[in-house]
Amino acid sequence: MPVTTLRDDDPRTAELLAGGARVVAESWGARLEVVDPGPLRALVRRVTDRGLVVGELTASEAAEVLDLETATRPDYPDGPATPRPDLDAAGAARLFTDGGRVFGVRDDGLLVAVTAVEQLPDRAETAFTSVRATHRGRGVGTAVKAASVLALAADGVRRFGTGGAGDNAASLGMNRAVGYRVTERWLTLES
Repeated sequence: MPVTTLRDDDPRTAELLAGGARVVAESWGARLEVVDPGPLRALVRRVTDRGLVVGELTASEAAEVLDLETATRPDYPDGPATPRPDLDAAGAARLFTDGGRVFGVRDDGLLVAVTAVEQLPDRAETAFTSVRATHRGRGVGTAVKAASVLALAADGVRRFGTGGAGDNAASLGMNRAVGYRVTERWLTLES
């Protein structure tokens, strides 16, 4: 059966649905324009006040990023518009090149959250954010995402983009807490 991914407001979406297509996955895109960094700093402090360390990672930590991604990979929603990251050692190393920056949260030395960001000419776009299962629901994903935005904003970036699977409520909540606003929704249709 043919599978097509379209924005929910694309006229072809309504036509396909009217013709019997069914929605098999949903995803979203969001944007953020940094105006006041104060709320972002507060999100990071909520984690650092508990003794966790938040900061930018270096290429020497690529193996730890790969270990975290390997541990969390089975938990990612996977769909045509939001495929799971599929990192190997070379891919983890590439996250730190060509405008890529990676940020992490450590708890007693263990990397428990990571976000990878790519700097594009008009914005910074999140490639992925992962949180170790033992640390979910504790604000570490929100803190690492906020830290990435703060660091890039300090370097002059003002526009940010991100996205995720429609069935990943935690990701959507984390991004809204950072200040992202959903600007588009996508439907994957099977006909």
